[in-house]
Amino acid sequence: MVDIHEREGAVSPVVGVMLMLVVTIILAAVVSAFGTGMMGDTTSSMPATVKYIGINPGGDDKKLDNGFVGLIFEVTGGSLDLEKMKFYISGTGFGGGGEAFMTYNDALWGKYYNGGDGASGGNRFYFNNPGTGMLAYDPTEFYTCRMMKFKNLDPTGEGMCPEETILSTGDRFILFIEYLSPQSATAPAKLGFGVHRSDGSGASTAFQSGAVSVNGDGHGILSSEDGTVFWDGYMKASDIL
Repeated sequence: MVDIHEREGAVSPVVGVMLMLVVTIILAAVVSAFGTGMMGDTTSSMPATVKYIGINPGGDDKKLDNGFVGLIFEVTGGSLDLEKMKFYISGTGFGGGGEAFMTYNDALWGKYYNGGDGASGGNRFYFNNPGTGMLAYDPTEFYTCRMMKFKNLDPTGEGMCPEETILSTGDRFILFIEYLSPQSATAPAKLGFGVHRSDGSGASTAFQSGAVSVNGDGHGILSSEDGTVFWDGYMKASDIL
């Protein structure tokens, strides 16, 4: 009689260890990729944080318009799209008060830089934005946006970045204001603005102009189109850089 013994198949210890290592490596890779993806999504979706730096007062020569006038901001975290920004401005201490808003696409009023429509040349009374003869650009094209990234504020505009609208941490931008009227013995400094919007047909749909006192009365809110507020504060004389 012949005994037939059935042998159960088994995996050798060495092969078993190798399989466990392979499985462990694959799981680690999957977990790492998943975690990296989540972190990437979190970073890209992080809301931007913005710091208000102050008011750039323009130049020191009223006739030459040798400096940019505007509010300076710095992105301190996340990513910011200038094309989606809005700025609300209001005040009660000058001209009876009022409020207005500005968007990225609101061009500067040409009256307040040399070469613009209605420019008054050397008869101006304010420190305004550089124009023809100072700016290395055609001012009527350069000032088609209200907000602009910059590396420096040289009055030639060479330090400006008009094509870069997506900002990241460390980037600074200026929100152009038409003019700054310096403080006098009888009146505080004032920021003046003029916003002329068109519906594309040549007809004006809105015109807002005015000035706010830079003495703690002028109020500004920087926000995105979806209502996210990045800065909300009052403009003071000590903000003038």
